Amino acid sequence: MKYLKINITGKVYHTGYRYFIKEKASQLNITGCVFYCPDRSVEILATGRNNDLDEFVKQSRIGNHDSSVEEIRLSEIPSLAFDSFEVIDEETSIDTIVKEIHKFKNEAV
Repeated sequence: MKYLKINITGKVYHTGYRYFIKEKASQLNITGCVFYCPDRSVEILATGRNNDLDEFVKQSRIGNHDSSVEEIRLSEIPSLAFDSFEVIDEETSIDTIVKEIHKFKNEAV
């Protein structure tokens, strides 16, 4: 398993890009989440098998018909367990997402 943070810049804000990403994640058995950042880029936290994540990143570069991806930045992140792939409807940051995940895990224990 591999855990990635993917930041995408370009024409990806209000283009259906996040829902395109959710569809690709579902097709490739990727779990995680996608959200807008305050700078109007898109950030993805993704977990999956190496080959599936490689294809997911490839599809992320292509985008949907209304988007235009300029740059993708990848970084490996510590293990984060997701059960599904979600679109987060509010602008946020990775720090906020990670805090919420840890808070939820601690409450569940």
